[in-house]
Amino acid sequence: MAAKSKIQAGLGGALLLAAVLLHFCSSSGTISPQDRRSAHESVTRPVPTAVVVECPRQITREFPGKVRANRRVELAFDLDGLLVELNAREGSLVTKGSVLARLDSRDGQNALNAAQAHFDDLSRTLDRSKKLRKKRLIAESEYDKALAAWEIAKADLRIREKALSDTIIVAPFDGLVAERGVENYQRVEAGQTFLSFQDISSVEVVIQVPERLIARGGIEALHDLKVHFDTDGGSWLGATAHEYRAQPDAATRTYDVIVSLAPPADIKILPGMTATVKATIDNVALGALDPLPSDPTQVPPEAIWTNGKGETFGWIIPAKGGSPQRARVEISPLQNGQVVVLSGLNPGQQVAVAGLHALREGIRVRPRAPGKEGQGPRRERPASPWLRGAFHQRRFR
Repeated sequence: MAAKSKIQAGLGGALLLAAVLLHFCSSSGTISPQDRRSAHESVTRPVPTAVVVECPRQITREFPGKVRANRRVELAFDLDGLLVELNAREGSLVTKGSVLARLDSRDGQNALNAAQAHFDDLSRTLDRSKKLRKKRLIAESEYDKALAAWEIAKADLRIREKALSDTIIVAPFDGLVAERGVENYQRVEAGQTFLSFQDISSVEVVIQVPERLIARGGIEALHDLKVHFDTDGGSWLGATAHEYRAQPDAATRTYDVIVSLAPPADIKILPGMTATVKATIDNVALGALDPLPSDPTQVPPEAIWTNGKGETFGWIIPAKGGSPQRARVEISPLQNGQVVVLSGLNPGQQVAVAGLHALREGIRVRPRAPGKEGQGPRRERPASPWLRGAFHQRRFR
C-alpha cells in the first residue's frame, strides 16, 4: 500500500512539472524578433581601428643606386702599333702624367726624322729664294712655289711629331685603372679601346626616379639628400643631385639622377658598389595633391569603402564606444601606401579597418584593444524572457 502511494505521488509530481513547463512555454512562447534584436544590439562589438593622422607635407623616400666614378675615360691609341710598355695594372692608382702604355715608336721616329730633314731642306731653299727675290733675280712665282713647299713640309712635320707623341698614353688625371683589355706585346688598332680609367676622388651614385617626380619638380624636388653605402654600416653622408639624364629607361620609364658626394675617408668606395639614397620630397612633387589642401589627412586603404553610386565613406568609431558614425569622405589617390583624405575626417579620430560592410549606425561598437585578436572579451547575453520567468518561479516558490 505504501509503495502504491509513492508511485502515485511520483506520477503526480511529474504531471505537475509538465503542466508548469507547458504553462511557461505557452505563456512566453518563442523569443520575439524585437527581443532578439535588442539583445544583439546590447552587445558591444570590438572593431579593429586605425587613427586618422595628418598628411605630411613632405615624405622621405629611399632609392637604390649604384656607385660610379666622377670622371670616366676610355683610352685608345690613334694609330696602329705594337705595345711595348704597359703600366696599367687593374685596380692600381695612378697619378696624372704617368705613362700608362707605349707603342713601338721606331717607325714613327724614322718618319719624323725624314720629315724633319725635308723641312730643313725646304727652309734653306726658301731662305735663298727670299734673297734672290730682294735682288729681283727670280720671278715672284718661283718664290711662291718655294714658300708653298715649305709650308707643306712644315705641316707634314707637325703630323709626324703628333704621330710619334701618340705612341704614348699618359694618365689624364689622378685616377684608378678600372679595366684593361689588352696585354703587353700585343698589337692594337687605331681607336681600339683598351683601358678604362676613372677618377674616384669624388664619387657619384646613379638612382632611378619616376617620371612623375621629374615632370612635377625635377631634381629640385629632392631635398636633404643622404647616401648610405651598403659596406659602411649605418652611416649616412650628405650629397647633392646635380644632373639627370633626359632620356628615360624604355622598360621602367624612370630617369637616371646623378647624386654626387665626397667618398668616406675610412672605407674604399669603388665604382659598381651599391648604395641607398634617401631624399625628402614635397607632396606636390609626388603628384598626389596639387595644390595641397589646408588640412589633409591620411588613413589605410582598408578604412575606405564605396557604395553602388561610387561615393566613398569611412566608419568613425567612438574612442569610448558607442554607435559608429558613417562619414562621407573625399579622397585622393594612394600616396606612400596611404589614402589621402581631402575632407570628411579629422586627425585623432578612429576609423574601422575591417568588417566595414557589416557595420551600421545604431549598433554598439568600441575600438579593439591593441594586440587583441578576434572579437575580444565577450559580455554575457541577457537572459531570454522564458529563462527569466523560470528563474523567478524557482526562486520564489
